[in-house]
Amino acid sequence: MQMLMIIVESEYKEKVEAALTDRRVLGYTEIPTVYGMGQTGLRLGSRAFPQTSSIIFTIVEKDKVDELLAAIDSSCADCRKAMRMIVWNVDRMM
Repeated sequence: MQMLMIIVESEYKEKVEAALTDRRVLGYTEIPTVYGMGQTGLRLGSRAFPQTSSIIFTIVEKDKVDELLAAIDSSCADCRKAMRMIVWNVDRMM
């Protein structure tokens, strides 16, 4: 099993959710509003820096990860510059 963490501009999170649904991902956890700074600049939800990001986590079988990453990437061409997808191994899930 592997965990996929998707950090995306909040305005694009519905596209990521749709890609997960299309690929029959049965569950995910979402943090709808997060603040931070990265390559795309500050995202603080303030007047000066009004944008925010969202984080979506899901756990999938290892052999499905590449297919899922490609599906998310192709379904959200507009958000490629404002999205990061991180994958790490899940040694145990209880």
